[in-house]
Amino acid sequence: MAGLRLASCGRLVFFVLLLNTPLHHGIEFDPYRSLGISRTATQAEIKKAYKQLAREWHPDKNKDPKAEDQFIQISKAYEILSNEEKRSNFDKYGNPDGQPGNLQHPQQHFRSFHKYDSFFFDDSFFQFQFNSARDSFDDKYLLHFSQYMNEIVPDSYNKPYLIKVTSDWCFNCVQIEPIWKEMVQEFEPLGLGIGVIDSGYERRLLNHIGVYQHPAIVGVINGRVTFFKTTVVRENLRQFVDNLLPSKLLEQVTNKNYVHFLSSWEQDNKPRALTFHQKSTMPLLYKLIAFQFKDYVKFGAVQTGIELTNEILTYYSISGYASTIMIFKENVDKAADSIQAKGMKKQIIDDFISRNKYLLAPRLTSQKLFEELCPLKQHRRQRRYCVLLIIQRKDELQSAYRSFVSFASVNTKESLKFVYVYSERQQAFVNALLPSALQNNPLPNVVILQRSSTPGKVFYKLLENGWNGSEEDKMLLFNELTELMGMEGHTVLSHDVVLPELNDEFAPMFLLRWLYAIIDYASQIWASGFSQNWREMMPLISLLFSVVFILFGAFIIQAFGEPSDVESRSESEKEQEPATDKNRETKKQQINTSRNLSRSPEQNFVEVTELTYINYNSNLVRLMPGNINVLVVVTDATKNALIQKFAHEVYPVTWNKSLHFSFLNLSKHRGWLVDLLEFAQDPARISSLQDESYHTQNYIGYVLALNGHRKYFCLFKPQFCNGTENRSVLNGLEPTQGGKRPIEAMETNSPHQSPPSSNVSVKRTEQLLNRLHLWMDRLLEGILQRYYVPCWPELH
Repeated sequence: MAGLRLASCGRLVFFVLLLNTPLHHGIEFDPYRSLGISRTATQAEIKKAYKQLAREWHPDKNKDPKAEDQFIQISKAYEILSNEEKRSNFDKYGNPDGQPGNLQHPQQHFRSFHKYDSFFFDDSFFQFQFNSARDSFDDKYLLHFSQYMNEIVPDSYNKPYLIKVTSDWCFNCVQIEPIWKEMVQEFEPLGLGIGVIDSGYERRLLNHIGVYQHPAIVGVINGRVTFFKTTVVRENLRQFVDNLLPSKLLEQVTNKNYVHFLSSWEQDNKPRALTFHQKSTMPLLYKLIAFQFKDYVKFGAVQTGIELTNEILTYYSISGYASTIMIFKENVDKAADSIQAKGMKKQIIDDFISRNKYLLAPRLTSQKLFEELCPLKQHRRQRRYCVLLIIQRKDELQSAYRSFVSFASVNTKESLKFVYVYSERQQAFVNALLPSALQNNPLPNVVILQRSSTPGKVFYKLLENGWNGSEEDKMLLFNELTELMGMEGHTVLSHDVVLPELNDEFAPMFLLRWLYAIIDYASQIWASGFSQNWREMMPLISLLFSVVFILFGAFIIQAFGEPSDVESRSESEKEQEPATDKNRETKKQQINTSRNLSRSPEQNFVEVTELTYINYNSNLVRLMPGNINVLVVVTDATKNALIQKFAHEVYPVTWNKSLHFSFLNLSKHRGWLVDLLEFAQDPARISSLQDESYHTQNYIGYVLALNGHRKYFCLFKPQFCNGTENRSVLNGLEPTQGGKRPIEAMETNSPHQSPPSSNVSVKRTEQLLNRLHLWMDRLLEGILQRYYVPCWPELH
């Protein structure tokens, strides 16, 4: 008994230890491994490794789909290792917060009591580590921005996509996961594209498609995004996918219109496909197939088991108990091909339609169709030829055309393609193949041609005596083709020519394309309503208001405007111009005066404090959200003049309580400024100078607007204007004229001398901050370029 009790106690202890063991999912994040450095690396080595990797993996320079994720990992690693406190916490506890646990999957502690019959169970006895909400089922469907733009959008013109937006630690995403899995397993075999976007890593993609929350489900078709807005249930998702597809993909065919439907192949140059189904609603599989092959085949739907279609079923001997698809080409009385099976699969239908997506002798209506039907000659022994019938569109010539189609139907080979062209619609193309004597001849002609690897070039041979469809013509063409297939092509096709491109006969006119685009856009707005978020509707609203404003302005000018001839203006009007300018200046002064009066009496000065290591955290690192510290860079010699000029320039905006003003002594803290400018995360370098010359770089008069909470800054670079307006100051750009700023040119005499700013007059020093007030206006408007940093450098 003692042995059994001891064994039971041992098993209990083992069970308790097993339950208290943390569960780790995936691989922990290691900043040392991300930067490729050892744990004993110095700050200089960490900085050097980050600098090299950040330039290599920046998403704007590196087009690899993994570049954005890699760049995030590199920035995160540098943020941890560049801070000694966070680095020490990571080395001790495995995370930068100073608490034991997994860095990537922090522990979640839950404490609750459950009553089971006569006792309570305390959940806090156990500690669990949860993985992210995204299931491994979604991993193979994850999308990146480049993949979406280069693959999904072009493919959406042949296949619609259903995309889910999810995120780590999204409990609402977990709730829809079972339904999503079930619908993916239902839709994917039918040919619907599936995608998943992780909002934590693909912010750029989400902003592009206009998704600002998760979970979300969107559909993409013809490059256009449609949002799913109802409850995530099976029927709603099926209806959403069905509504994505165009409504007229399949024409409803009955006893009254089936002859007209099958006989219309000549109008659009497409075969006809009849799908037979028993249900009253069209199967989604047929709709997706019709959308995929919409450019090649016209689809019609026949519902079996109703009186309206009995004549069709009887004429073509359709049982109606199994799914059937029939292909009709030039002969409407007999199907060119058919397939019938229960539980028809998409792959079978794809292969069936692909074999029959062209007529027996299709008409060349575009350059794209010509290149598809008459492929290039890939190698010398390849035997692929096109037999081209050149004919006019006249009723008396239909017998010659029917004879040509009859010949094509009995000579179906992979190496031969039979096509025809209307000479009056493709005149330039036809004239390049026919001699001048036959160009105006109304009789049909047959040309055997083969495309060369040279763009536009073909080898060809013209059949003698034209083509009237007689038996002699058929025999002559048969002999020519037999001889051609039995020897090298160039020995028979002795002529060559460079053909012009074919006209697109079905391309709509410009006005029609413009009208179709407006109708399509209007239908999209009508279908989606005004329930889209305002970010999506703002471009449309802005466009409408702009059009209305322009039309209204044009009406006012037309109705009440004066003649615009300058010479017709009276002298009194010219004398009033200086007065108008004075009125504008007076109005501007009144606005500034009103702003000044809005300040309290004790605010009629600008408080500029020095940024030191004592107030560094309060004035920058821990600055309240929405507040900005405007910092001017000075030296001991230029401090008095620059601070007075700085206060004068920023005084008009001191009414804004979110702005704080400071100055940085370059003689004391040059290293901090160099680190800040060097590691700004922007694809373009802030300074055009190389790293090794930063000790001689002159930063006097630089002004930085620092947002401590969001970790970015805007930069003002000074320069002399010399009486001309230079807008590069407003944009924060480097001066381009002369290669250097005037004050920098004075410093290049000797890099070892003391800063020459002490030799510069006070007036020239103050000119460094000219037009700073205009830059401040652009700062408040939020239109300046922002330079982001992973973390603020330490100020010693």
